[in-house]
Amino acid sequence: MRCAILSVTVTILTVLMSTTATAGGTFRTSHAMEYGGAENLNPYDPNRFTPTIYFLYSRLVRPDTQDKPSPDLAVSWSGNETATIWRFHLRKNVTFHDGSTFDAGDVAYSMGFMLDPAIDSPLISTLGIIDHVEVINAHTVDLHLKAAHADFPVLLMDYRARIIPQDAGLNIRTRGTGTGPFMLSELDPEGVTKLIANPNYFLGPPGLDAIEVIAVSDANARMQAFLSGQLDMVERVSPRLQALFRGNPRFSLQRFPTGDMNPIVFRTDTPPFDDVRVRKALRIAIDRQSLIDTAVGHGGATVACDQPVWPGDRYRWPGECPQDQPQARQLLAEAGYNDDNPLTFDLYTTTLFAMGVNIVEVYQKQLSEIGVKVNIVLAPADGYYGDVWLTKAACMGYWGHRPADQFLNELYRSGGVWNETYWNRPDFDALLDAARAELDFEQRKALYWQAQELLYEEGGSFMPMHYVNFRVMSAKVQNLDPIMEFAVPWYKITKD
Repeated sequence: MRCAILSVTVTILTVLMSTTATAGGTFRTSHAMEYGGAENLNPYDPNRFTPTIYFLYSRLVRPDTQDKPSPDLAVSWSGNETATIWRFHLRKNVTFHDGSTFDAGDVAYSMGFMLDPAIDSPLISTLGIIDHVEVINAHTVDLHLKAAHADFPVLLMDYRARIIPQDAGLNIRTRGTGTGPFMLSELDPEGVTKLIANPNYFLGPPGLDAIEVIAVSDANARMQAFLSGQLDMVERVSPRLQALFRGNPRFSLQRFPTGDMNPIVFRTDTPPFDDVRVRKALRIAIDRQSLIDTAVGHGGATVACDQPVWPGDRYRWPGECPQDQPQARQLLAEAGYNDDNPLTFDLYTTTLFAMGVNIVEVYQKQLSEIGVKVNIVLAPADGYYGDVWLTKAACMGYWGHRPADQFLNELYRSGGVWNETYWNRPDFDALLDAARAELDFEQRKALYWQAQELLYEEGGSFMPMHYVNFRVMSAKVQNLDPIMEFAVPWYKITKD
Protein backbone atom coordinates (compact mmCIF):
# COMPACT_ATOMS: atom_id res chain seq x y z
CA MET A 1 0.00 0.00 0.00
CA ARG A 2 2.86 2.38 0.88
CA CYS A 3 4.43 1.94 -2.56
CA ALA A 4 1.11 2.65 -4.27
CA ILE A 5 0.65 5.86 -2.28
CA LEU A 6 4.19 6.98 -3.13
CA SER A 7 3.52 6.34 -6.83
CA VAL A 8 0.34 8.44 -6.79
CA THR A 9 2.14 11.21 -4.89
CA VAL A 10 4.96 11.41 -7.43
CA THR A 11 2.45 11.56 -10.29
CA ILE A 12 0.51 14.35 -8.59
CA LEU A 13 3.63 16.38 -7.93
CA THR A 14 4.56 16.12 -11.60
CA VAL A 15 1.14 17.28 -12.75
CA LEU A 16 0.98 20.10 -10.20
CA MET A 17 4.09 21.59 -11.73
CA SER A 18 3.06 21.16 -15.35
CA THR A 19 -0.64 21.98 -15.83
CA THR A 20 -3.01 24.89 -15.46
CA ALA A 21 -6.77 24.85 -15.08
CA THR A 22 -9.00 25.97 -17.93
CA ALA A 23 -10.88 29.19 -17.32
CA GLY A 24 -14.48 29.82 -18.34
CA GLY A 25 -18.08 29.93 -17.24
CA THR A 26 -18.53 26.15 -17.26
CA PHE A 27 -18.14 24.22 -14.03
CA ARG A 28 -16.93 20.67 -14.64
CA THR A 29 -17.58 17.94 -12.10
CA SER A 30 -17.75 14.16 -12.26
CA HIS A 31 -19.88 11.18 -11.44
CA ALA A 32 -18.59 7.70 -10.68
CA MET A 33 -20.92 5.79 -13.04
CA GLU A 34 -21.89 3.45 -10.20
CA TYR A 35 -24.62 1.90 -12.31
CA GLY A 36 -22.52 1.29 -15.39
CA GLY A 37 -24.20 3.92 -17.56
CA ALA A 38 -27.76 2.97 -16.54
CA GLU A 39 -28.12 6.27 -14.66
CA ASN A 40 -31.22 8.30 -15.48
CA LEU A 41 -32.79 11.61 -14.46
CA ASN A 42 -35.73 10.23 -12.50
CA PRO A 43 -34.70 11.46 -9.04
CA TYR A 44 -36.69 8.68 -7.36
CA ASP A 45 -35.20 5.82 -9.37
CA PRO A 46 -32.68 3.43 -7.75
CA ASN A 47 -30.38 4.38 -10.66
CA ARG A 48 -30.86 8.13 -10.18
CA PHE A 49 -28.10 10.22 -11.78
CA THR A 50 -26.17 12.06 -9.09
CA PRO A 51 -24.99 14.78 -8.91
CA THR A 52 -26.98 15.84 -12.00
CA ILE A 53 -30.32 15.73 -10.17
CA TYR A 54 -28.95 18.30 -7.69
CA PHE A 55 -28.72 20.86 -10.48
CA LEU A 56 -32.02 20.14 -12.28
CA TYR A 57 -34.58 19.87 -9.51
CA SER A 58 -35.75 21.56 -6.32
CA ARG A 59 -37.19 20.10 -3.12
CA LEU A 60 -39.93 21.38 -0.87
CA VAL A 61 -37.37 21.66 1.91
CA ARG A 62 -33.60 21.85 1.62
CA PRO A 63 -30.85 21.55 4.25
CA ASP A 64 -29.16 24.77 5.29
CA THR A 65 -25.48 25.08 6.15
CA GLN A 66 -26.26 23.69 9.63
CA ASP A 67 -28.10 20.67 8.18
CA LYS A 68 -31.48 22.00 9.31
CA PRO A 69 -34.66 22.32 7.19
CA SER A 70 -34.89 25.56 5.23
CA PRO A 71 -37.22 26.81 2.47
CA ASP A 72 -36.93 25.68 -1.13
CA LEU A 73 -40.20 25.29 -3.04
CA ALA A 74 -42.02 25.52 0.28
CA VAL A 75 -41.60 28.83 2.10
CA SER A 76 -43.08 27.74 5.45
CA TRP A 77 -44.62 24.70 7.14
CA SER A 78 -46.23 23.54 10.35
CA GLY A 79 -47.63 20.37 11.84
CA ASN A 80 -50.82 19.77 13.77
CA GLU A 81 -50.74 18.94 17.49
CA THR A 82 -50.32 15.22 16.85
CA ALA A 83 -47.73 15.62 14.05
CA THR A 84 -49.91 13.59 11.69
CA ILE A 85 -50.75 16.40 9.23
CA TRP A 86 -48.15 18.82 7.92
CA ARG A 87 -49.15 21.94 5.99
CA PHE A 88 -46.73 23.45 3.46
CA HIS A 89 -47.13 26.91 1.94
CA LEU A 90 -45.59 26.96 -1.52
CA ARG A 91 -43.49 29.51 -3.32
CA LYS A 92 -45.33 31.55 -5.96
CA ASN A 93 -44.21 32.59 -9.46
CA VAL A 94 -42.05 29.50 -10.03
CA THR A 95 -41.83 27.85 -13.45
CA PHE A 96 -40.47 24.54 -14.68
CA HIS A 97 -37.84 24.39 -17.40
CA ASP A 98 -40.57 23.78 -19.99
CA GLY A 99 -42.33 27.02 -19.01
CA SER A 100 -45.20 25.44 -17.08
CA THR A 101 -46.15 26.95 -13.72
CA PHE A 102 -45.35 25.14 -10.48
CA ASP A 103 -48.26 24.68 -8.07
CA ALA A 104 -49.69 22.33 -5.46
CA GLY A 105 -50.78 19.81 -8.08
CA ASP A 106 -47.14 19.16 -8.92
CA VAL A 107 -46.41 18.39 -5.27
CA ALA A 108 -49.29 15.92 -5.07
CA TYR A 109 -48.20 14.27 -8.32
CA SER A 110 -44.54 14.05 -7.29
CA MET A 111 -45.34 12.47 -3.94
CA GLY A 112 -47.60 9.90 -5.56
CA PHE A 113 -45.04 9.11 -8.26
CA MET A 114 -42.07 8.69 -5.91
CA LEU A 115 -44.07 6.33 -3.68
CA ASP A 116 -45.46 4.22 -6.53
CA PRO A 117 -44.32 0.62 -5.84
CA ALA A 118 -43.66 0.20 -9.56
CA ILE A 119 -40.82 2.75 -9.32
CA ASP A 120 -39.21 0.66 -6.56
CA SER A 121 -37.76 3.82 -5.06
CA PRO A 122 -35.56 3.73 -1.95
CA LEU A 123 -37.62 6.73 -0.82
CA ILE A 124 -40.42 4.37 0.18
CA SER A 125 -38.37 3.33 3.21
CA THR A 126 -38.50 6.87 4.59
CA LEU A 127 -41.35 8.76 2.90
CA GLY A 128 -43.67 5.78 2.83
CA ILE A 129 -45.11 7.28 6.00
CA ILE A 130 -47.08 9.67 3.73
CA ASP A 131 -50.68 8.47 3.38
CA HIS A 132 -51.94 11.08 0.93
CA VAL A 133 -51.57 14.68 -0.18
CA GLU A 134 -54.47 17.10 0.09
CA VAL A 135 -54.38 20.13 -2.19
CA ILE A 136 -55.84 23.07 -0.23
CA ASN A 137 -55.29 25.65 -2.96
CA ALA A 138 -52.74 26.39 -5.68
CA HIS A 139 -50.05 27.23 -3.14
CA THR A 140 -50.95 25.14 -0.09
CA VAL A 141 -50.79 21.39 0.50
CA ASP A 142 -51.43 19.17 3.50
CA LEU A 143 -49.38 16.00 3.77
CA HIS A 144 -51.35 13.44 5.77
CA LEU A 145 -49.18 10.81 7.45
CA LYS A 146 -49.98 7.21 8.32
CA ALA A 147 -48.48 7.81 11.76
CA ALA A 148 -47.15 10.74 13.74
CA HIS A 149 -43.70 12.06 12.85
CA ALA A 150 -42.31 14.92 14.92
CA ASP A 151 -39.37 15.52 12.55
CA PHE A 152 -41.19 15.03 9.26
CA PRO A 153 -39.76 18.10 7.42
CA VAL A 154 -36.28 16.61 7.89
CA LEU A 155 -37.29 13.69 5.67
CA LEU A 156 -38.13 16.07 2.83
CA MET A 157 -34.49 17.23 2.78
CA ASP A 158 -33.67 13.88 1.13
CA TYR A 159 -31.52 14.56 -1.93
CA ARG A 160 -33.93 12.51 -4.09
CA ALA A 161 -37.21 14.05 -2.87
CA ARG A 162 -37.41 16.45 -5.82
CA ILE A 163 -40.50 17.94 -7.39
CA ILE A 164 -41.33 17.16 -11.01
CA PRO A 165 -44.18 18.41 -13.25
CA GLN A 166 -47.61 16.82 -13.22
CA ASP A 167 -47.92 13.89 -15.61
CA ALA A 168 -44.16 13.82 -16.29
CA GLY A 169 -44.24 10.03 -16.04
CA LEU A 170 -41.23 8.00 -17.03
CA ASN A 171 -40.27 10.64 -19.59
CA ILE A 172 -38.59 12.36 -16.66
CA ARG A 173 -35.82 9.77 -17.01
CA THR A 174 -34.47 11.51 -20.09
CA ARG A 175 -35.98 15.01 -19.96
CA GLY A 176 -34.98 16.15 -16.48
CA THR A 177 -37.65 18.86 -16.34
CA GLY A 178 -37.43 20.57 -12.97
CA THR A 179 -37.40 23.99 -11.36
CA GLY A 180 -33.69 23.93 -10.50
CA PRO A 181 -30.97 26.44 -11.43
CA PHE A 182 -29.78 24.45 -14.46
CA MET A 183 -31.54 22.86 -17.44
CA LEU A 184 -30.63 19.78 -19.45
CA SER A 185 -28.82 20.35 -22.71
CA GLU A 186 -27.36 16.92 -23.42
CA LEU A 187 -27.69 13.62 -21.52
CA ASP A 188 -24.81 11.14 -21.72
CA PRO A 189 -24.22 9.19 -18.48
CA GLU A 190 -21.28 7.33 -20.02
CA GLY A 191 -19.65 10.49 -21.36
CA VAL A 192 -20.36 14.17 -20.72
CA THR A 193 -23.79 15.38 -19.60
CA LYS A 194 -24.27 19.09 -20.30
CA LEU A 195 -26.48 21.56 -18.46
CA ILE A 196 -27.12 25.24 -19.11
CA ALA A 197 -28.17 28.01 -16.74
CA ASN A 198 -31.87 28.51 -16.07
CA PRO A 199 -32.43 32.28 -16.50
CA ASN A 200 -35.83 31.99 -14.82
CA TYR A 201 -34.65 30.27 -11.65
CA PHE A 202 -36.79 31.49 -8.75
CA LEU A 203 -33.82 32.63 -6.64
CA GLY A 204 -32.18 34.48 -9.51
CA PRO A 205 -30.02 33.67 -12.54
CA PRO A 206 -27.13 31.28 -11.75
CA GLY A 207 -23.59 32.60 -11.60
CA LEU A 208 -22.36 29.90 -13.99
CA ASP A 209 -23.13 29.64 -17.69
CA ALA A 210 -23.12 25.86 -17.69
CA ILE A 211 -22.23 22.67 -15.84
CA GLU A 212 -20.71 19.52 -17.30
CA VAL A 213 -20.97 16.18 -15.48
CA ILE A 214 -18.23 13.87 -16.72
CA ALA A 215 -18.22 10.09 -16.22
CA VAL A 216 -15.04 8.97 -14.40
CA SER A 217 -15.50 5.69 -12.56
CA ASP A 218 -12.11 5.26 -10.88
CA ALA A 219 -11.10 7.42 -7.89
CA ASN A 220 -7.48 7.79 -9.01
CA ALA A 221 -8.62 8.67 -12.53
CA ARG A 222 -10.82 11.41 -11.09
CA MET A 223 -7.83 12.92 -9.34
CA GLN A 224 -5.76 12.79 -12.52
CA ALA A 225 -8.61 14.41 -14.48
CA PHE A 226 -8.70 17.21 -11.93
CA LEU A 227 -4.96 17.74 -12.05
CA SER A 228 -4.93 17.83 -15.84
CA GLY A 229 -7.58 20.57 -15.85
CA GLN A 230 -10.51 18.43 -17.01
CA LEU A 231 -12.41 18.83 -13.71
CA ASP A 232 -12.90 21.82 -11.43
CA MET A 233 -13.55 19.90 -8.22
CA VAL A 234 -12.77 16.58 -6.55
CA GLU A 235 -14.47 15.32 -3.40
CA ARG A 236 -13.08 13.01 -0.70
CA VAL A 237 -9.39 13.60 -1.29
CA SER A 238 -7.06 11.50 0.84
CA PRO A 239 -5.66 13.37 3.87
CA ARG A 240 -2.25 12.17 2.73
CA LEU A 241 -2.55 14.25 -0.43
CA GLN A 242 -4.07 17.46 0.91
CA ALA A 243 -0.69 18.97 1.84
CA LEU A 244 0.21 18.94 -1.84
CA PHE A 245 -2.57 21.45 -2.55
CA ARG A 246 -2.37 23.64 0.52
CA GLY A 247 -0.62 26.92 -0.22
CA ASN A 248 -0.83 26.46 -4.00
CA PRO A 249 -2.65 29.52 -5.45
CA ARG A 250 -4.15 27.39 -8.22
CA PHE A 251 -6.27 25.45 -5.77
CA SER A 252 -8.57 25.89 -2.79
CA LEU A 253 -9.07 23.20 -0.16
CA GLN A 254 -12.10 22.69 2.08
CA ARG A 255 -12.34 20.40 5.10
CA PHE A 256 -15.60 19.58 6.90
CA PRO A 257 -17.10 16.65 8.86
CA THR A 258 -19.72 14.51 7.15
CA GLY A 259 -21.88 11.45 7.56
CA ASP A 260 -20.20 9.81 4.55
CA MET A 261 -19.00 6.28 5.16
CA ASN A 262 -17.78 3.06 3.59
CA PRO A 263 -19.33 0.23 5.63
CA ILE A 264 -18.31 -3.37 5.22
CA VAL A 265 -21.63 -5.06 4.66
CA PHE A 266 -22.59 -8.59 5.69
CA ARG A 267 -25.82 -10.17 4.48
CA THR A 268 -27.59 -11.32 7.62
CA ASP A 269 -29.61 -13.85 5.60
CA THR A 270 -26.54 -15.65 4.25
CA PRO A 271 -24.11 -18.02 6.06
CA PRO A 272 -21.85 -17.50 7.88
CA PHE A 273 -23.16 -13.98 8.49
CA ASP A 274 -26.60 -15.17 9.54
CA ASP A 275 -24.96 -16.01 12.88
CA VAL A 276 -25.02 -12.96 15.17
CA ARG A 277 -21.91 -14.23 16.97
CA VAL A 278 -19.92 -14.16 13.75
CA ARG A 279 -21.11 -10.67 12.88
CA LYS A 280 -20.23 -9.26 16.27
CA ALA A 281 -16.81 -10.92 16.27
CA LEU A 282 -16.00 -9.34 12.91
CA ARG A 283 -16.71 -5.93 14.40
CA ILE A 284 -15.22 -6.01 17.88
CA ALA A 285 -11.94 -7.51 16.67
CA ILE A 286 -10.98 -4.20 15.06
CA ASP A 287 -9.07 -1.23 16.46
CA ARG A 288 -11.03 1.45 14.66
CA GLN A 289 -8.76 4.41 15.33
CA SER A 290 -5.78 2.41 14.10
CA LEU A 291 -7.75 1.46 10.98
CA ILE A 292 -8.51 5.14 10.34
CA ASP A 293 -4.93 6.28 10.87
CA THR A 294 -3.50 3.52 8.67
CA ALA A 295 -6.04 3.32 5.86
CA VAL A 296 -7.34 6.88 5.61
CA GLY A 297 -4.80 9.07 7.37
CA HIS A 298 -4.82 10.94 10.65
CA GLY A 299 -7.72 13.39 10.84
CA GLY A 300 -9.45 11.90 7.83
CA ALA A 301 -12.37 10.41 9.73
CA THR A 302 -14.05 10.09 13.12
CA VAL A 303 -14.73 6.75 14.81
CA ALA A 304 -18.20 5.25 14.37
CA CYS A 305 -19.59 2.32 16.36
CA ASP A 306 -21.45 0.53 13.58
CA GLN A 307 -24.23 3.09 13.58
CA PRO A 308 -24.77 5.27 10.50
CA VAL A 309 -25.73 8.40 12.42
CA TRP A 310 -22.95 10.97 12.12
CA PRO A 311 -21.35 12.85 15.07
CA GLY A 312 -23.15 16.11 14.27
CA ASP A 313 -26.63 14.58 14.53
CA ARG A 314 -28.51 15.19 17.76
CA TYR A 315 -29.74 11.59 17.75
CA ARG A 316 -26.33 9.92 17.58
CA TRP A 317 -25.87 7.13 20.12
CA PRO A 318 -22.96 7.96 22.47
CA GLY A 319 -21.82 4.35 22.92
CA GLU A 320 -18.20 3.26 22.63
CA CYS A 321 -16.71 0.37 20.67
CA PRO A 322 -13.29 -0.67 21.99
CA GLN A 323 -11.36 -3.48 20.35
CA ASP A 324 -11.86 -6.82 22.13
CA GLN A 325 -10.07 -9.62 20.33
CA PRO A 326 -10.37 -12.16 23.18
CA GLN A 327 -14.17 -11.84 23.11
CA ALA A 328 -14.11 -11.99 19.31
CA ARG A 329 -12.19 -15.30 19.49
CA GLN A 330 -14.66 -16.64 22.04
CA LEU A 331 -17.65 -15.73 19.88
CA LEU A 332 -16.10 -17.42 16.86
CA ALA A 333 -15.35 -20.52 18.93
CA GLU A 334 -18.97 -20.65 20.07
CA ALA A 335 -19.98 -20.43 16.40
CA GLY A 336 -17.73 -23.41 15.56
CA TYR A 337 -14.62 -21.70 14.22
CA ASN A 338 -11.06 -22.25 15.47
CA ASP A 339 -7.49 -22.65 14.22
CA ASP A 340 -8.37 -26.01 12.67
CA ASN A 341 -11.57 -24.65 11.13
CA PRO A 342 -10.92 -20.94 10.52
CA LEU A 343 -13.62 -18.56 9.38
CA THR A 344 -12.86 -17.78 5.73
CA PHE A 345 -14.78 -15.52 3.36
CA ASP A 346 -14.51 -13.36 0.23
CA LEU A 347 -14.78 -9.61 0.71
CA TYR A 348 -15.55 -7.53 -2.38
CA THR A 349 -14.39 -3.96 -2.86
CA THR A 350 -13.60 -1.58 -5.73
CA THR A 351 -11.53 1.41 -6.77
CA LEU A 352 -14.82 3.24 -7.22
CA PHE A 353 -14.27 4.33 -3.61
CA ALA A 354 -11.18 6.40 -2.84
CA MET A 355 -10.46 4.36 0.31
CA GLY A 356 -12.08 1.15 -0.87
CA VAL A 357 -8.90 -0.90 -1.09
CA ASN A 358 -7.00 0.63 1.84
CA ILE A 359 -9.77 -0.06 4.34
CA VAL A 360 -10.27 -3.73 3.47
CA GLU A 361 -6.52 -4.36 3.49
CA VAL A 362 -6.21 -3.06 7.05
CA TYR A 363 -9.39 -4.91 8.01
CA GLN A 364 -7.97 -8.13 6.56
CA LYS A 365 -4.74 -7.72 8.53
CA GLN A 366 -6.46 -7.06 11.85
CA LEU A 367 -8.82 -10.03 11.43
CA SER A 368 -5.86 -12.28 10.70
CA GLU A 369 -4.79 -11.64 14.30
CA ILE A 370 -7.76 -13.73 15.49
CA GLY A 371 -7.38 -16.39 12.81
CA VAL A 372 -9.95 -15.12 10.32
CA LYS A 373 -8.96 -15.44 6.67
CA VAL A 374 -10.30 -12.73 4.37
CA ASN A 375 -9.89 -13.05 0.62
CA ILE A 376 -10.10 -9.58 -0.94
CA VAL A 377 -11.81 -9.53 -4.34
CA LEU A 378 -11.33 -6.34 -6.37
CA ALA A 379 -14.43 -5.87 -8.51
CA PRO A 380 -14.60 -3.53 -11.54
CA ALA A 381 -15.71 0.01 -10.71
CA ASP A 382 -18.14 0.18 -13.63
CA GLY A 383 -21.38 -1.43 -12.61
CA TYR A 384 -20.28 -2.26 -9.06
CA TYR A 385 -23.71 -1.45 -7.68
CA GLY A 386 -25.42 -3.75 -10.14
CA ASP A 387 -23.04 -6.70 -9.95
CA VAL A 388 -21.78 -6.74 -6.35
CA TRP A 389 -23.74 -4.53 -3.94
CA LEU A 390 -26.95 -6.15 -2.63
CA THR A 391 -25.73 -9.40 -4.22
CA LYS A 392 -22.53 -10.65 -2.59
CA ALA A 393 -22.50 -11.94 0.99
CA ALA A 394 -19.73 -9.54 2.06
CA CYS A 395 -18.81 -6.33 0.27
CA MET A 396 -17.94 -2.70 0.76
CA GLY A 397 -20.73 -0.16 0.44
CA TYR A 398 -20.86 3.59 0.36
CA TRP A 399 -23.37 5.98 1.90
CA GLY A 400 -23.55 9.72 1.77
CA HIS A 401 -24.61 12.00 4.58
CA ARG A 402 -28.21 11.62 5.85
CA PRO A 403 -30.23 12.53 8.97
CA ALA A 404 -30.68 9.82 11.62
CA ASP A 405 -34.27 8.92 10.74
CA GLN A 406 -33.50 8.55 7.07
CA PHE A 407 -30.37 6.48 7.61
CA LEU A 408 -31.94 4.09 10.09
CA ASN A 409 -35.07 3.53 8.02
CA GLU A 410 -33.42 3.36 4.61
CA LEU A 411 -30.61 1.01 5.61
CA TYR A 412 -32.30 -1.23 8.15
CA ARG A 413 -36.10 -1.19 8.00
CA SER A 414 -37.32 -4.67 7.10
CA GLY A 415 -37.96 -5.05 3.38
CA GLY A 416 -36.35 -1.75 2.40
CA VAL A 417 -35.15 -1.48 -1.19
CA TRP A 418 -31.64 -0.52 -0.03
CA ASN A 419 -31.54 -2.65 3.12
CA GLU A 420 -28.08 -3.87 2.15
CA THR A 421 -27.61 -6.22 5.13
CA TYR A 422 -31.06 -7.79 4.65
CA TRP A 423 -31.68 -7.05 8.33
CA ASN A 424 -35.19 -8.16 9.25
CA ARG A 425 -36.13 -7.30 12.80
CA PRO A 426 -39.71 -6.25 13.63
CA ASP A 427 -38.56 -5.12 17.08
CA PHE A 428 -36.09 -2.74 15.43
CA ASP A 429 -38.81 -1.42 13.09
CA ALA A 430 -41.03 -0.86 16.12
CA LEU A 431 -38.34 1.27 17.77
CA LEU A 432 -38.16 3.46 14.67
CA ASP A 433 -41.94 3.82 14.54
CA ALA A 434 -42.07 4.74 18.22
CA ALA A 435 -39.29 7.31 17.81
CA ARG A 436 -41.06 8.98 14.90
CA ALA A 437 -44.30 9.27 16.86
CA GLU A 438 -42.75 10.48 20.12
CA LEU A 439 -43.32 14.23 20.54
CA ASP A 440 -40.96 14.62 23.52
CA PHE A 441 -37.42 15.16 22.25
CA GLU A 442 -35.56 13.39 25.08
CA GLN A 443 -37.78 10.33 24.87
CA ARG A 444 -37.48 10.32 21.08
CA LYS A 445 -33.70 10.49 21.36
CA ALA A 446 -33.69 7.57 23.81
CA LEU A 447 -35.60 5.43 21.30
CA TYR A 448 -33.16 6.24 18.50
CA TRP A 449 -30.31 5.38 20.86
CA GLN A 450 -31.87 1.99 21.57
CA ALA A 451 -32.13 1.32 17.85
CA GLN A 452 -28.47 2.18 17.27
CA GLU A 453 -27.29 0.09 20.23
CA LEU A 454 -29.17 -2.88 18.78
CA LEU A 455 -27.31 -2.39 15.51
CA TYR A 456 -23.98 -2.36 17.34
CA GLU A 457 -24.80 -5.57 19.19
CA GLU A 458 -26.48 -7.56 16.43
CA GLY A 459 -26.47 -5.73 13.09
CA GLY A 460 -24.82 -6.68 9.82
CA SER A 461 -22.69 -3.58 9.18
CA PHE A 462 -19.13 -2.89 10.21
CA MET A 463 -19.07 0.92 10.15
CA PRO A 464 -15.74 2.01 11.59
CA MET A 465 -15.81 5.67 10.64
CA HIS A 466 -17.46 8.75 9.21
CA TYR A 467 -15.28 10.67 6.80
CA VAL A 468 -14.04 14.19 7.11
CA ASN A 469 -14.43 15.46 3.56
CA PHE A 470 -11.44 17.09 1.90
CA ARG A 471 -12.67 18.90 -1.19
CA VAL A 472 -10.18 20.35 -3.67
CA MET A 473 -11.29 22.94 -6.22
CA SER A 474 -9.79 25.15 -8.83
CA ALA A 475 -9.14 28.57 -7.32
CA LYS A 476 -11.31 29.95 -10.12
CA VAL A 477 -14.39 28.46 -8.42
CA GLN A 478 -16.01 30.83 -5.93
CA ASN A 479 -18.95 30.86 -3.48
CA LEU A 480 -19.08 27.10 -2.94
CA ASP A 481 -19.94 26.51 0.73
CA PRO A 482 -18.03 23.80 2.68
CA ILE A 483 -21.09 21.54 2.87
CA MET A 484 -22.21 18.35 1.15
CA GLU A 485 -22.91 18.52 -2.59
CA PHE A 486 -26.63 17.85 -2.21
CA ALA A 487 -26.96 20.85 0.12
CA VAL A 488 -24.97 23.36 -1.96
CA PRO A 489 -27.01 26.27 -3.41
CA TRP A 490 -25.57 25.76 -6.89
CA TYR A 491 -26.99 28.98 -8.33
CA LYS A 492 -24.52 30.96 -6.20
CA ILE A 493 -21.40 29.34 -7.66
CA THR A 494 -19.22 31.37 -10.00
CA LYS A 495 -16.08 30.62 -11.96
CA ASP A 496 -13.63 33.32 -12.99
